[in-house]
Amino acid sequence: MSKLKYLVWSGLRTMFRRGRRCPSCGSPDSAAVDRKWLVTSLRRCAGCRLLFRSPATSVGENERLYQERYSSGITTDLPGEDELRELLSGGFQGHPKDWRPYIEVLEFLGASPGERILDFGSSWGYGSWQLREAGYRVEAYEVSARRADFARERLRIPVHPKPDFLPGHYDIFFSAHVIEHVPSVAGLIETGLRALRPGGLFVAFTPNASSERFLNNNTSLHRLWGYVHPQLLDREFSEALPYTSLCAFSSPYDLDCLRAWNGRGRAIGRMDGPELLLVIRNVRTTEERGNGLKL
Repeated sequence: MSKLKYLVWSGLRTMFRRGRRCPSCGSPDSAAVDRKWLVTSLRRCAGCRLLFRSPATSVGENERLYQERYSSGITTDLPGEDELRELLSGGFQGHPKDWRPYIEVLEFLGASPGERILDFGSSWGYGSWQLREAGYRVEAYEVSARRADFARERLRIPVHPKPDFLPGHYDIFFSAHVIEHVPSVAGLIETGLRALRPGGLFVAFTPNASSERFLNNNTSLHRLWGYVHPQLLDREFSEALPYTSLCAFSSPYDLDCLRAWNGRGRAIGRMDGPELLLVIRNVRTTEERGNGLKL
């Protein structure tokens, strides 16, 4: 969406007071913490404490964006034959999409090769391929039909056409820089927990919007949110989550702390780095989990 269309879209929805409810928990109560161009704001939900853009994007608008218009450089651009061959032969080493740091985090969380992992928001499959090379049994989901087809055809990744995963089927529900894009953060978490076996792990990497991040550097919260990033996660939101087995902290990750947590209780650590890691261990049975995300 061009800036002009975004401003018109925001202005009309703001004029008619649409898109003010929290897109995650549905609460009508929130307070503005930042504004852009007078017609759009970043708000803090009084209920779940999520930071969300107002006016919020509907489920249909979100799907159309990622099917038709969303572009984010190497994250979404499909590689050509020569580039893909080079990436695969080098295992993505030295590439911005080198997932070895994420795979190391999984190892310190106690994950083992052979476990079943769902890569949610897999784009054209670069991360799913690396997880498979690390020994995991990988399935994926991607909302963009074009990128999902590329992952299936060129990387042989099994990509689900819809987010209707088998309950209790996976050991790990994984996403990297996806949760900030979805229509409902709570919906994605519930989708993940529903898909996990008892004791399985919900693992999400996302931009960190915690206030500690902005104290001693030039990065601004104002730059993080907008049409593409309709919500942001931070310390306040992490602390308000109702799950009994949870850990959250920012990069660079203290791997020894991850290993020591081991799914016992709640551990929320330092939040001054650029990326936030949220991990929830599923301690509920399949029957206790909600319906999850609707896309």
